[in-house]
Amino acid sequence: MDNCKRILVINPGSTSTKIALYENEKEIDTRTLHHSAEELAKCEEINDQLELRRNTVLDYLELMEKPVDSLSAIAARGGVIGKLNCGAYLIDEPLVKASINSPAPHAANIAPVIAYELAKNAGIKAYIYDAVCGCGNPQEIFTITGMPEIEKPFLTHVLNSRAVAIQQAKKDGKEFAKTTYIVAHFGGGITVNLIHKGEILDIIGDDEGAFSPERSGGLPCRPLVKLCYSGKYSEKEIQKKMKGQGGMKAYLGTNDLKEVEDMILKGNKKAETYYQAMAMQVAKDIGALSTVTEGIVDKIILTGGLAFSEKFTDLIIKRTRFIAPVSVIPGTCEMQALASGVYRVLNGEERANKFNPGSM
Repeated sequence: MDNCKRILVINPGSTSTKIALYENEKEIDTRTLHHSAEELAKCEEINDQLELRRNTVLDYLELMEKPVDSLSAIAARGGVIGKLNCGAYLIDEPLVKASINSPAPHAANIAPVIAYELAKNAGIKAYIYDAVCGCGNPQEIFTITGMPEIEKPFLTHVLNSRAVAIQQAKKDGKEFAKTTYIVAHFGGGITVNLIHKGEILDIIGDDEGAFSPERSGGLPCRPLVKLCYSGKYSEKEIQKKMKGQGGMKAYLGTNDLKEVEDMILKGNKKAETYYQAMAMQVAKDIGALSTVTEGIVDKIILTGGLAFSEKFTDLIIKRTRFIAPVSVIPGTCEMQALASGVYRVLNGEERANKFNPGSM
């Protein structure tokens, strides 16, 4: 392949597996392969999906007529496996073990396991890049909650948030390591991230800030505790009310923002109020993070699936543009971010970290 680096990208989601082939940083092919409800119903735990997902990847390579030994490396989405730094990690046996035994069930935990198996058999290396838990070891001041028994978790949309920040720095002609961006990522959950000098300095996670299409966001403590002890709900049911059945889904019966906008067009005043509230809460989160760097912010970036809605982003822009200019980069570029990150490792521009099991 001469100097061409062929990279396979594996990115499992809750109901699909995204797979792509890149040559250097150029996308050759990308597909989202959906798994039926019947297939997933047979798998009680996330790890039970391993064979299903592995076969999906192997079928894709066969379809593309690209055997594993024709690859230069494999890039896998990293899951919840402890406190990791931003950037690349070589997938080895300890990292695979940590992924399998992750305390947080997440489809991304499967990717490193599949990547390691394939890479080991082909004699190549596999990496994760900007994992879900890849915020490094945050400064203690950002982890304090007010209750010693509870430390603030740093789980966020690391991959896409850093990718769009890197993209914005290039566009602005700035060195990424010398910038300060606030990135709001809008998906099923909403996170807001302060990226300072190339690292994620502070975040407002999807369970502590704005509510979203299907998550409740931060909730008042006293009413939540009363609800938990009301005897009406199990722990699992409460978790579902916060993540999956919360937010717009709970208020309006849909997690589709387009449907909410259609309701508003038809004169649904409640839908309008909830929509305005969600946008305002995001703006408040952006404002809160801007205080960390004493208001010194180069740019605010709005990204993720909901950023395609001009109506939604406009509501946020008008409330935050006094802080810094606002850039809208809709959608996600996770596959490109994974491929580009691993390409930089292969090219010697970045060095891969080694996983430390003690970080769990």
